[in-house]
Amino acid sequence: MRNQLKFKKYQGCGNDFIIIDETRGSTTSDGARSKLARSLTDRRFKVGADGILFVERAAGVDGSMRLFEPAGNEADMCGNGIRCVASYLSDKLGKPELDILTRDGVKHVVKRGNEFRVDMGVVRTTRSDLRAYVKDKGKGTDSMLRFPLRTTLGKLNASIVNSGEPHIVVRVHDIDAVDVVSVGEDVNSDKRRFPNGVNVNFAEVVGPHDVKARTYERGVYDETLACGTGATAVATVALLLKWVKRGTVRIRPPGGTIKIDLDADGRAFMTGPAVCEFEGRVTLKM
Repeated sequence: MRNQLKFKKYQGCGNDFIIIDETRGSTTSDGARSKLARSLTDRRFKVGADGILFVERAAGVDGSMRLFEPAGNEADMCGNGIRCVASYLSDKLGKPELDILTRDGVKHVVKRGNEFRVDMGVVRTTRSDLRAYVKDKGKGTDSMLRFPLRTTLGKLNASIVNSGEPHIVVRVHDIDAVDVVSVGEDVNSDKRRFPNGVNVNFAEVVGPHDVKARTYERGVYDETLACGTGATAVATVALLLKWVKRGTVRIRPPGGTIKIDLDADGRAFMTGPAVCEFEGRVTLKM
C-alpha cells in the first residue's frame, strides 16, 4: 500500500524542517512520526531536513508544534522551528501575532517584516532547572553558569542552561578551529551524566554585541547551520558572564544571524528569519 504525504520545506538560518499540517482530520501516531523522522530527514535518499514539524490544533492557541528529529526522538523546543511554524501559520491564518504551544509551554510570536520575534521565556540557570538532563550531584539552587566539563579539548569551565532545550556553552578563542562534531559526540557519549543527550555550543566573542556560534544538536547528533534555542543560550550566558555589553546580542551561526534580547527578569526574546523554500509530495510505502 502506498500513501501520498503533502509537506512544505522551511528553513531558519539554514536550520531546515519538513512541515506537515495535521490541523484537520486525524493526526499521525507518535510511533509513526518517529519512523517518518528517521526516514524523511535523510538527505541522500529522501527529502532531507534537521527534523519534521507536525502542526496540530490546540485549545486556546493558534496551533501546536511537535518536532521529531532524525534520531526519531521528540525535542522539547526548537527556536528556529517555532519561527518556521509561525511563518507557516501567519500565512495560513493571516495573522501577524500568534500563540504556539510547544512542550516547553506556549510561546508568543510576532511577525516583524520578514522576521519573527519569539518570547522564549525565562532562561533557566540552576541545577533544579536541568534535573531532567544532567545527573550531577548537588543542590537544586546551584548555579550552572560555572559547569566543569571534560572533553577531547581537555577540562573546560563551561556553562549549561535551559532555554527550552539543555545547552552547554563553551567560550573559545578560535571557533573555526574547533572540531564541533568530535567534541559533541564525546560529550554525548557520557550517558551517565547526560542520559537524554545534550546540545553543545561553542562561542567566540567578536564584538561588544556580537558572538559567533556553532552548535552540535542532540537528536540530530551533528552540527547544524543554526540553532535558535542555542543562540538564546549563548546570548544569555554571554550577558550574564559579561562577555558582551548589555543590549541586543547578535548571534552569528554559519547559517545567518539571530538577535537575542534579555530583559531584567531574564526573559529572552529571539528574532530571526523563517522562509518557505518549497512544497511537495512524497510517496510512502505503508
